[in-house]
Amino acid sequence: MPPRKRVLFVDDEPSIRLTLPPVLEDHGFEVRSAGSVAEALAEINSQQFDALLSDLNIGEEGDGFRVVSAMRSAQPDCITVILTGYPSFDTALEGIRHQVDDYLVKPADVEALVRTLREKFENGGRKRARA
Repeated sequence: MPPRKRVLFVDDEPSIRLTLPPVLEDHGFEVRSAGSVAEALAEINSQQFDALLSDLNIGEEGDGFRVVSAMRSAQPDCITVILTGYPSFDTALEGIRHQVDDYLVKPADVEALVRTLREKFENGGRKRARA
């Protein structure tokens, strides 16, 4: 049996941090949670992850992009997915600029979220640009 994919889940809402990780674990993922940018950065710098699921607005608007940038820098092969309850064209463009792998609207359907992660893993995760 292959090792479980490690996911860092970042959201400032305690109820979501309590409910989503066990559901993801039931689908075969190993999940660590962080409730702030500082907690997320500590996790990124001390653990290896296969995927990052981050809320867009953690403490401040757009904080999720800070977490994505930190992950990109520390673990360039990690898949990054932004979750937001407030989708907009501007944040989608910002996601492209930050090389976000996917952008899902909350409340995210768990099956769709799991399917998205599995598809990203099956397709070899991040695609590196070739020179």
